[in-house]
Amino acid sequence: MKINRLLLAFATIAICFTAQAQETSAEKVRAFADKYLTLSGYLQGGFRWDDNTEPATTFYLHRARLSLSGNAAQEKVDYRLQVDMAGSPKICDLYVRYKPLKGLNLQIGQFKVPFSYENENCGPTTVEFIEYSYITTYLVRNNGMYDGIASTGRDIGFQLYGGFIERDGYNIINYNLGVFNGSGINRKDDNSSKDLVARLLVKPFKGFGVTASYMYAETNVDDDIYAKAPRWSVGALYEDGKWIGRTEYVHANMFGAKTDAFYALAGYNFEQSWSLYARYEFIKDNGSVLNRERTQIGAAYKPFKFLRLQGNLNYEVNDLAPREYRRGFGFNLLVTAMF
Repeated sequence: MKINRLLLAFATIAICFTAQAQETSAEKVRAFADKYLTLSGYLQGGFRWDDNTEPATTFYLHRARLSLSGNAAQEKVDYRLQVDMAGSPKICDLYVRYKPLKGLNLQIGQFKVPFSYENENCGPTTVEFIEYSYITTYLVRNNGMYDGIASTGRDIGFQLYGGFIERDGYNIINYNLGVFNGSGINRKDDNSSKDLVARLLVKPFKGFGVTASYMYAETNVDDDIYAKAPRWSVGALYEDGKWIGRTEYVHANMFGAKTDAFYALAGYNFEQSWSLYARYEFIKDNGSVLNRERTQIGAAYKPFKFLRLQGNLNYEVNDLAPREYRRGFGFNLLVTAMF
């Protein structure tokens, strides 16, 4: 009987010790996550009516993204993993950044290519219009119609970036210089060529900036045929908290087919979380692949921190569509829920 009591006492002590160790481990995991990891995300869905499409109306799920990010080494290192669950699940961002100096930072992994201002600096939860500009959609590879690569404006690679001459919380000179596979997201390179991307943003005074970028790209169109597709952009932007204005122009050349794209937008942010915007844009090419033109007015309303409503009214001319769909109006409504 005494031996049984002794064994029971040892078992009780062991269980208590194990439970305490597990609780301590769980607390350490929670403390690590609270210090180094942040979970966030957003869900976007809406309704679209468009004269130029068949069917003309549809409800749709636009994006469903989860992001895990954090900082380490006294915020000199940060990292991010972002996945999109809408449609076929895919990794959008997976990168690490090291920031040893204000003027010199390094980033490696999969992330947005620094070509054009809109692609990298206007995220889906803050961009003025529901649809990105033609420049971002076609020439920064959100859509594969131009060079066959649809990669949400992202690629796998490495870049140096930073800013110089700090003034009132911003840098006057900002730069990006990167090397990328040029094959799209979530896949290794399929040729020996690499894309080279460079961008310069100069802000002579607060709220105003001028920008220029260049991309040297080669696309593998056949086993032994590479299409050189260099492109460059220039643009300007202004924002003072109330008024916003931005414009960009891009020229691209692939296999001698020249493409020009342009947009200009203006908007005003009201006191009660309302914003109104207008945009005109076009894309034209001598290969007659992408010719189209669009005029839009839009509104955004953010009643709460984690909710944003957007509505766009469009008039688009698509020279390449069947005759009955070349000109038409459209309306797009998008709801964004964030956490």
